[in-house]
Amino acid sequence: MPKVTEVRKHINRLLEQIERSTNQKPQPDARRASFRYAWPAQATVEPVEPDNSSEPLFVTLGHISRDALDFRSSRRLQREQKVLLTLETVEGKLQIPATVVHSTESVVRFVVGVKFDLQDSCQTDDK
Repeated sequence: MPKVTEVRKHINRLLEQIERSTNQKPQPDARRASFRYAWPAQATVEPVEPDNSSEPLFVTLGHISRDALDFRSSRRLQREQKVLLTLETVEGKLQIPATVVHSTESVVRFVVGVKFDLQDSCQTDDK
């Protein structure tokens, strides 16, 4: 399993690729510690502690930053719930453990925000 520093580097390279490919430039935002990039990609979310509905969720990402991301889900997740995110990147699969910060019902789906838990173990599969 790679070290947290390797996962952080992978996230930073991903954000650089998003910035280059979408021409998004970081803007100062007093409300957040780091800039959020719009990134409508697909990902998989799996609960860390399985329950009756623990099958993986296929979600659409909304925004990503160095510390967190949000996505649209067909199912409400509980605040403080631990999940494992799997993102497809040009470097291969990137798995990031995270904690649900909010799960807000919207018109069609739930908007879920998670914060990365980079003190825990993380995995990547390089191509």
